Amino acid sequence: MKISRRNFLEKSFYVGLLSAVGIPSILSAEWPTAAFDETEYEPALKGLIGDQELLEGHVMIDAPEIAENGATVPVKVSSDLENVEWISIMGDKNPRPWISRFYFHGKSKPFVSTRIKLRESSNVVAIVKSDGKLYSSKSAVKVTAGGCV
Repeated sequence: MKISRRNFLEKSFYVGLLSAVGIPSILSAEWPTAAFDETEYEPALKGLIGDQELLEGHVMIDAPEIAENGATVPVKVSSDLENVEWISIMGDKNPRPWISRFYFHGKSKPFVSTRIKLRESSNVVAIVKSDGKLYSSKSAVKVTAGGCV
């Protein structure tokens, strides 16, 4: 397919216009800035969940008891809940405790497998939002060589 310079410029203009005006507002997700900017666990948790109560159960964390390298700690989080909106992971002794958030849509299986950084031995905390309620679980990980500065 051969495209003329005029057609290319015209299509580029419309793509640029859509990306500047429409698409970011459609794709932008809720971003908890208060949690991201905090350097202590409790304020970061409050910034992430507000005043909502954390319920226990329904969240499973698979993390090593001992991590030789804090820069690459494998963590798996899953849940048996329906209608999961997101899963967040926190490290309670990290310089920035909130590590990540993964969004789910519709009937997606609530499962995340990732690698995180931990500065020192601490708890890995997983928070799951499902049907407007928050559930959490934590797992202690002993780090022999830190990963965060």
